[in-house]
Amino acid sequence: MPVAPWTSLAPDGSLEPVHIHGVGDTSVHLCLPAARGAELTELGWATPHQYADFGTEFLIYGLRCAPELDVVLSLIEESIAFARQPDGEQLLGHISA
Repeated sequence: MPVAPWTSLAPDGSLEPVHIHGVGDTSVHLCLPAARGAELTELGWATPHQYADFGTEFLIYGLRCAPELDVVLSLIEESIAFARQPDGEQLLGHISA
């Protein structure tokens, strides 16, 4: 399956729609449709990635409490779905403030 570059964080062209920074820094870098990322940024969940090339790369802030784990996991699922169908219609979840 060819990789759409706007769905991957990997500089070598391989598919990497999301990565977690580790146990000390639980922030997540991921790719999402630009409009969805803008929505999450407005809601305070995300910020554009500092090295964004396509406007689809975002940093999701680290967890502040255990209930936020479900939110972050759903965003990871959205990123994987986006990587699988970068041009298709997506039924993406919505997070409210």
